[in-house]
Amino acid sequence: MNVLITGANRGLGLEFVKQLVTHDTQIFATCRVPSQANQLKQVQEQYPERVSIINLDVTDNTSISRSYKLIRTKTKNLDLLINNAGIAIEDGGLGTFDVSTMKSILNVNTIAPLLIIQQYIDLLKRGKQPKIVNISSGLGSLARANGCHMSIYSLSKAALNMGTIHLAHELKYDGIVVIALTPGWVKTDMGGENADITPQESIAGMLRVIDSLSLSDSGSYYDHTGEIVPW
Repeated sequence: MNVLITGANRGLGLEFVKQLVTHDTQIFATCRVPSQANQLKQVQEQYPERVSIINLDVTDNTSISRSYKLIRTKTKNLDLLINNAGIAIEDGGLGTFDVSTMKSILNVNTIAPLLIIQQYIDLLKRGKQPKIVNISSGLGSLARANGCHMSIYSLSKAALNMGTIHLAHELKYDGIVVIALTPGWVKTDMGGENADITPQESIAGMLRVIDSLSLSDSGSYYDHTGEIVPW
């Protein structure tokens, strides 16, 4: 299986690499600054034939194109794309919104995944039972909105969820599964030490969900346990 993971240098992305590499998998692990991705490089040193570290800034069209051209020299198809790269910046709600910060969050969390899919769609169409997984958040659920101080982050994930639905409809005739998947509240730099679960638990659960997917699941919104999350 050929897998592309964005934001693979730390947190959930790194744990995806660690757990997938033990399978019969070729992983294209992308990050903005490979020279500083020390933990990712350690995994690559253990599995040099299975892990390729690829430079990719998901907000830069030139970088996206360059990464595609490089990966295309290494494989003719992708079986799984995990749009994991994301940023979370807490805001104070109305009165504190900043245009630059808002654009940054939306660029990374909403726009970038769609551009990545667009760039790599030909490789995915050649994949074996191909799947696109957009890492969302419970905060992207309109039904569960609770007024937390993460307004723009929540907005960005809700928009990503809508993009997931549209792409699921568009790509179903190509046999490509597209879902939104929330990892839960995880003990990472983003989630903090007070979070509910470890990265290991979250990724193990999400991989079970991913493994179980069929085309009939496309356009769905799951949590790491496989439960449907209300839109």
